[in-house]
Amino acid sequence: MRPRHLVTLAALALVALVAASAFDAYTASSTVAASKVGLKESAFSVTNLKPSACTVSVTTLLTGSGTFNATAQNQLVLGSSSKDTVTLEKNDCFVGGGPTTGTRDKVTGASGSSNGDQCIVNSGATVSKCTVVEDSP
Repeated sequence: MRPRHLVTLAALALVALVAASAFDAYTASSTVAASKVGLKESAFSVTNLKPSACTVSVTTLLTGSGTFNATAQNQLVLGSSSKDTVTLEKNDCFVGGGPTTGTRDKVTGASGSSNGDQCIVNSGATVSKCTVVEDSP
């Protein structure tokens, strides 16, 4: 290859690199307007969190740990991952997350024979006055 061709080739390569750098700098400084493509708005309610095993109508959410009481009827009550002692009101749905071994959750439904309370608990939990609608091993 002749030296003259080498210089021409080097000059073309240099022009290509400068053009690429200028294009990168131009696109990096471009501002793209915000859009809502891919966003979907929807209303959220406690019912969205309720497990399908619970058939009661829930209107509020209560979470707790240790010893606590439901504060209203028709609540979705979520226990913690440790042992909980919970007293429910009428028509509540309790979802326990207590331990699978050792001392387990203790759940007491509201007074009365037809209180409507439903419980999802680990096997071995102590459940009183609450219909167990699902239990885990």
